[in-house]
Amino acid sequence: MTAAEGQVAVLLMLMRQLQEVMRTENGLWRDMRLARLQELQAEKSSLAEAYELELRRLRQAPAAVASLPDASRSLLEAETRAFQATVRANADRLLQSRRVVEGIVRVIGESLGATEPRPRGYRGPSGPAADPAVARVIPMAVDRRC
Repeated sequence: MTAAEGQVAVLLMLMRQLQEVMRTENGLWRDMRLARLQELQAEKSSLAEAYELELRRLRQAPAAVASLPDASRSLLEAETRAFQATVRANADRLLQSRRVVEGIVRVIGESLGATEPRPRGYRGPSGPAADPAVARVIPMAVDRRC
């Protein structure tokens, strides 16, 4: 195996690991397992940094890439396209999740701001009446298919 083939193998391994992390991340968002998401972010960040470093090294040696066998170059191109599609889909899901979370926060904020104090009155000669606890229904829909 040549040095270029070794670099390509490392790059492909990193792309596959990142794709697996993104698939896991999508599942965690779908299941709303937010605590595990924080742990996964550190792994994703570390893999992304390693991927960027390897990609930069490979791009600095275009002659090495050109010297790869046709099968290796074709594999690298196909895997890169699949990786880019996965990254785009992951970014879309993250934006979608962000919109959902922001919408939930907005609805909760609006519902809290919409509460009006009830006028307190007197009940007969015994004094002021205590306000009973008031329950409110907040309409909300969550799409868990993200």
